[in-house]
Amino acid sequence: MELMIVMALIVIIAGISIPVIQTMMTDSRITASGDMVRGRLADTRAKALEEGRPWRLAYLPGTGILQLAAEDSLEWGNADRDPVERLDLIRDELPTEIVFAKTHEEIMNSQGGGGGASGSWETIAIFMADGSARDDGAVYFGKPGMGPMRARIRGLTGGVTIETYMQFKANP
Repeated sequence: MELMIVMALIVIIAGISIPVIQTMMTDSRITASGDMVRGRLADTRAKALEEGRPWRLAYLPGTGILQLAAEDSLEWGNADRDPVERLDLIRDELPTEIVFAKTHEEIMNSQGGGGGASGSWETIAIFMADGSARDDGAVYFGKPGMGPMRARIRGLTGGVTIETYMQFKANP
């Protein structure tokens, strides 16, 4: 009888703790994605400054795949998904289950598994030779069905701000 009570307690504790651990793992993947997006935006800006020509960072919608290359690169016509790291091209992927979208609603209302049906690159930012961005911009990323994060790019300065869902909902 004692053994059955102990086993029941273990099952109850596991039933409570597993969802908590899964939520913590998802939160850490979203946070890691924010760091990665900020880093890739900095890489894109640095390449533009270094080479003295515009560089672009873009993503495939509904996926976690991003690419940075010179704006005039032939790679923008190629929707390849394989990771690459060369001097003229970097293609990378966000952590598992984290995807990009134009709006936070697309991520929150998605059931996942979209796979990026459009197959064409959506621009996050184009950095100019002086370090500024061509335009102000924003991109959302997160796990489908959950509140995402947002990366905002200020065109005039090329500055990047990463915001949590609660931050940008309070201050759109």
